[in-house]
Amino acid sequence: MRVLFILILMLSACAGSPAMRLLKEHHNDVVERDDFGVCKGYGCRYYLKTGLDEVEWQQIVDVFARAPEDAAAERALIKQAIGLFEQFVGPKTGTDTDDPGAQIFNFSTRDQMDCIDEAFNSTTYLFILREAGLIRLHTLGKPLHRGNYISRWPHNTATIHETGGDKAQYVVDSWFHANGVPPEIVPAELWSSGWSPDKK
Repeated sequence: MRVLFILILMLSACAGSPAMRLLKEHHNDVVERDDFGVCKGYGCRYYLKTGLDEVEWQQIVDVFARAPEDAAAERALIKQAIGLFEQFVGPKTGTDTDDPGAQIFNFSTRDQMDCIDEAFNSTTYLFILREAGLIRLHTLGKPLHRGNYISRWPHNTATIHETGGDKAQYVVDSWFHANGVPPEIVPAELWSSGWSPDKK
């Protein structure tokens, strides 16, 4: 769990915020499939403990039943698994109505998620998958940030690295889509240039 917490500390938009204090209070929480925390409310304003039951977890395990031929195939499986995590967690945490993206002016953010929430949650799901031995061809990377309010709007995302070879880095970005829709997984360099699904 400490590794996961260190990764989350690197989400620059959280630094010094009430969310950061909240996360510090929970950094010793157990992170297992039946006991983990998720963020919502923009900037992790709300932190809720939840988990998956055996039936839900088995559905995620089944995604990886057939070993992927290569890292690209494993990324496709990761997308499916993250989508399932969101589908299972959503009704338990009120985030099943989460909309794509985030509204700059939104007066009802309690059950919505911005990129900080999404990056935290996706990193948690990736950590669980990796610890369970379901992800074998990738390791977790540091959350990635782009934008500075001048060149473009700031944005954060979870990341993974291929194991072996050139250790290529990819983003795992759930922010672009509504709850339960598989995230976008694209090369980090492409994402950092301002990539979004509508620019494919």
